[in-house]
Amino acid sequence: MKYLLFDIDGTLIYSGGAGARALNKAFKSLYNVDEAMEVVNPHGQTDIAIVEEIFLKKLGRKPENGEVMNVLHHYVGFLREEVAKAEKYKILPFVRETLEDLKKRGKDVLMGLATGNIEEGARIKLERADLNKYFPFGGFGSDHRERWRIVQIAVEKGIQYSGIEPEEVFVIGDTPLDIAAGKKAGYRTVAVATSIYTVDELKEASPDFVLTNISEVLKVF
Repeated sequence: MKYLLFDIDGTLIYSGGAGARALNKAFKSLYNVDEAMEVVNPHGQTDIAIVEEIFLKKLGRKPENGEVMNVLHHYVGFLREEVAKAEKYKILPFVRETLEDLKKRGKDVLMGLATGNIEEGARIKLERADLNKYFPFGGFGSDHRERWRIVQIAVEKGIQYSGIEPEEVFVIGDTPLDIAAGKKAGYRTVAVATSIYTVDELKEASPDFVLTNISEVLKVF
């Protein structure tokens, strides 16, 4: 069996800026900080790392015990509303068709998530597009601060869920950090040029495969 571990933002869906707006609202409500996300490049980062960076750049200090998770708790409260009303929210091209085709492979393929989003935030983002049903397990930003460990945790959860050790694991994402995490975790990597990074930029991260869109994942397998 092959495990396919998907990133979310820029790989499966585009949230229309809902995540950034929700985090801005969380920092504004808790610390009276305006436009918290303007100091961060979130692509490929974990939610925890993003919040820590905002503390350093906007508040000039490291977060104290419990502060990061408190911010993320408030963030989730704002996120559901922001995703629901995001005019530019969209499922990316060929995603639904590709997931359906992979699902039909049954015992040959098991799909999961490997994302820097905390789990509750990840599920909210996928819920609007009705994509959660394809991913019964995953590794999330709430599991660990480091992306490569999130990937490993996703595999561990996949084994717990299925009872089957994977023959191969493929980490699928749209940023160099997604690819770096998959490689450091010891798995094969698939880069998809579906967000801000070009094929050439993704090739610099040395993934096993570089694809122009998600439908080409079918050719890999």
